[in-house]
Amino acid sequence: MKSYKFIVNPIAGAGKAKSLLPAIEKVFKEQSADYDIYLTRRRGDGIEAAKKAAAEGYEVIVAVGGDGTVNEVLNGIAGSGAVLAAVHGGKGNDFATAIRMPEEIGAACTALLAGRTSAIDLGQVMDRYFINSVGVGFDASVAERVNLGIKFFKGTSAYTYAFLEKLFSYRTVEAEIDIGNGPVKSSPLLVAVGIGQAYGGGMKIVPDAIQDDGLFDICVFDDSLNRLKLAYHFPKVFSGKLKHLAQVSMYRVPELKISLSEPRPLHLEGEILVGDKMHFTLAPLGMTVLTGDGAAGSG
Repeated sequence: MKSYKFIVNPIAGAGKAKSLLPAIEKVFKEQSADYDIYLTRRRGDGIEAAKKAAAEGYEVIVAVGGDGTVNEVLNGIAGSGAVLAAVHGGKGNDFATAIRMPEEIGAACTALLAGRTSAIDLGQVMDRYFINSVGVGFDASVAERVNLGIKFFKGTSAYTYAFLEKLFSYRTVEAEIDIGNGPVKSSPLLVAVGIGQAYGGGMKIVPDAIQDDGLFDICVFDDSLNRLKLAYHFPKVFSGKLKHLAQVSMYRVPELKISLSEPRPLHLEGEILVGDKMHFTLAPLGMTVLTGDGAAGSG
């Protein structure tokens, strides 16, 4: 049986992640599993905790929180040989959804103990690893607003509220985007770079992305669309149909370079960074993850 280290963000999901611990401990004790739990104390603590857990020989490192917690754990174990796992414990759980981890914690524990793994692509930008998605520009400013907290809203509703709030205040900047054919000048509203299909709690910004094809799926959204019309079309992002707008260009490439005329935020799986020069690279099948396929009742 594998050994498991749970890295828990106690404030993720307004306390949801921490509330899962009694159920996790009950199942793992009943199965006499080798496990340990660590509660993070501050932003970035998950990276060091995961790195230490991998060095101590834990085989599966489980992120208990949202996508930001997953990203910290990933950046602690990338290249170590440890397996990444995640359960639904935060406001945004797009990676846990992408690896088919059940939302119900008992079924998730069953999947964790079954230990079915898969290799998927691993991205990197600005010395930071990512495994699901990165957004540059408008969507990053929306994610930044969500991270500050929105009273009465959480999950997808929080992203929707922040989208509407930022819609008329965000200012685009000049950019040079190189997808392999040389830099092309533009002023995009946003550029989304995906390994997985969705971010922001289910927004399918690159709905055709495949986790193990060795390619990024890129969505470039031109700023020529009237902002009121953008608000009208916005719900299409949840069905993956936003890609059909004339102002949206989709690409599938193994590498991407973006140069901005001034620094702008980018959201990297719940984490907010700021930069003006970004070089996205991909390691095909560079990360082993534990999937939800071993849950009771899965096909």
